[in-house]
Amino acid sequence: MQSLRFSWTTLGVATSLVFGLSACQPQSTESSISNEANTTEQIAQKPAIKAPLKLDTAPALAVDAKTCLALNDAMQNVNNESNIEAIYAVQQTLKACLPTASNAEVIALLKSYQAMYTRFLGNNDTLDAVFSEPFFAVMSALEQKEKVPTEDLKKLPPRLQYLVELVQNGADVSVQYLGEGNHNLTHDLQAMADIFIPYLQQDQKAFIERLAKDNQGILWNDGGIAISFAEVMERAVFWEDYIARYPHGYAYQDAKQLSETYRYLLFFGSENTQWTDDTIHEFIAPEYRPLMLKLARRPNSVLAKDAQKLLDFMSLSDSQRQDKYPTPDIDENGYEMDEWAVARYQIKEALSIASPWQVNNKNCFDGVVCVEQDMQ
Repeated sequence: MQSLRFSWTTLGVATSLVFGLSACQPQSTESSISNEANTTEQIAQKPAIKAPLKLDTAPALAVDAKTCLALNDAMQNVNNESNIEAIYAVQQTLKACLPTASNAEVIALLKSYQAMYTRFLGNNDTLDAVFSEPFFAVMSALEQKEKVPTEDLKKLPPRLQYLVELVQNGADVSVQYLGEGNHNLTHDLQAMADIFIPYLQQDQKAFIERLAKDNQGILWNDGGIAISFAEVMERAVFWEDYIARYPHGYAYQDAKQLSETYRYLLFFGSENTQWTDDTIHEFIAPEYRPLMLKLARRPNSVLAKDAQKLLDFMSLSDSQRQDKYPTPDIDENGYEMDEWAVARYQIKEALSIASPWQVNNKNCFDGVVCVEQDMQ
């Protein structure tokens, strides 16, 4: 296969692609990618949405190199006015093109596919709706796999109605609970990963499959950590093992960022999530200590050393801590240090784990590949 050119091509090439794709799509009112810049009113009037194509059984399109070259451009044309048929067309062409693509081409297409779905689900013109009672009722019903109240669905803007219908009809769009009564519509990340996994190297497969699993749910909830202490520890261990196993992998720096993030959360928690009491003498749940003791026994592990330092710190009396980790009378903002602040100042001195947010500028928590924050 010729090398993919990831830049804008001429309108004629893009048009030939979408017309070639349309001939192989299920019967639909939509005939091509280039023809789905519909108004929201038109979207609301479309017939029932068909279930998504099954990529493991649907026949691959017979495509030429020109079609594969234009595939990235076709994905760029999908946005928050597009219909699901545009996604199906891309999926079918991917099935035909990926087997002959180079590794670099597969990775580039994966990044474009994730960005495409982010645009597809965008709702910039319906922000008011997501704070409404009908939206909450609809999302709650979808999350519980219950029938969506028709009267509530009709109160939503047409685009949101369309996306809700996709969820109800089995498309690879799902509801994600964000906490505090908020919801979001997101892509089924495992469905995304499954398209590309057969054509990736082992380190890439491990990275993408893990993000697909972890990022289908949320990590943060109102300043708190939305997963359990055991899960934070398991993720920290996974990423420590990953960077040791694949020191030259394509995603090494992203994996290192993930490792540093979960390491920090494991030992310091977050603003609204703490694993110990205020003085850091006891864990707040009895099952935490056995887990930390087990972690401390891991061979050749930075996490194990951190765990032992934490356990040693927790065993020190307040006077022993003050002798070993002297604390200033006032904090950096000029306020007197209370017991809570003293304990946290000292534990940071004892463990010396830098905050990952001071050096990292990538978002690795919303998809199967990490993206620069300013690209969100």
